[in-house]
Amino acid sequence: MSSSLADRAALLRTLRVAHGLTQADLVEATKISQAALSKAERAREDLDSDRWAALERALAVPSGAFADAPVARSDARVFHRRQKTTPETALKRIRAELDLTSLRVSQLLGDSATSTRLRRRLLPEDGFDTPADIAALVRRDLDVPAGPIGDLTAVVEAAGVVVLSTDLDSAQVDAIAGWPDNTVPIILVSRHTSAERQRFTLAHELGHAVMHDTAASPLHERQADAFASAFLMPEREFRRDWAGSDLDALLRLKRLWRVSLGAVIRRAFDLDLVSDREYRGLNVTLATTGMRRREPEPLAVEIPTMLRRAVEDALSSDVTAEQLARSAYMLEPEFRATFLEDPHHA
Repeated sequence: MSSSLADRAALLRTLRVAHGLTQADLVEATKISQAALSKAERAREDLDSDRWAALERALAVPSGAFADAPVARSDARVFHRRQKTTPETALKRIRAELDLTSLRVSQLLGDSATSTRLRRRLLPEDGFDTPADIAALVRRDLDVPAGPIGDLTAVVEAAGVVVLSTDLDSAQVDAIAGWPDNTVPIILVSRHTSAERQRFTLAHELGHAVMHDTAASPLHERQADAFASAFLMPEREFRRDWAGSDLDALLRLKRLWRVSLGAVIRRAFDLDLVSDREYRGLNVTLATTGMRRREPEPLAVEIPTMLRRAVEDALSSDVTAEQLARSAYMLEPEFRATFLEDPHHA
């Protein structure tokens, strides 16, 4: 095999965890002993070609995938927007899915996978800059004009950030983002949430990517929320458009700024446009009328296009879908479903 044992071990671990499999599951599927599999995952002992081939079949990757395993990367900064009850095993699985996506992005985008207009702007410990300050700088960096953002996904992708809509529902996670060294940021967004929540979540993860250099803490989560709110609804323009807290006025702002009704209300509260009492009352109204669970006047879901365009461009040359799938360590049907089909209509 041309790849090193350490690289094969890293790919094996990533594929197994991303598929939601335990070592016992692979032992059952391949008849490889637990001891041998464990040593292979830790790069302690190699397997013969027949057992690597058995693992390739069990993990639904092309024949020879482990022989061509990529060089294992160092850990990336990773953040995720999740529910408090999300189990650790689920987080490990989506982390592995992010690692696998990063590998595939590097293979599919080539040199362009290292180019992004997004700049890291870490929050200083002295508190001199706020998340809102950083949000204004990022809007400037990305040439976002004043006012509402029409298609946030398009703005983020134009900055060289990879966005992929995927199934994170079982992990109770809205999104996970990472920014590996020497490559572009990658954000996986759950396709099972509303368009309004997807947009806020995307802005939230963008905030993590630029502001934070360590794993997300409760403080980081609050800062990312503040960044998202200010990035989507800058203070000066939002104040200009404010016309009171009656439902019709709030819905008009929801349509204009393309966020949830709850996000409009929270932004108004943070800017002291509504009192504590009004804020509590408005949230009670959202809860009792069902508008928190089912967004009124829902937006259309935004569709990421960067990776699809890259794949379509490659296919228009002399590259086949089978070759692209192999380079991404996927079988062709999964490759087509992931990169060439609209997941919202699958």
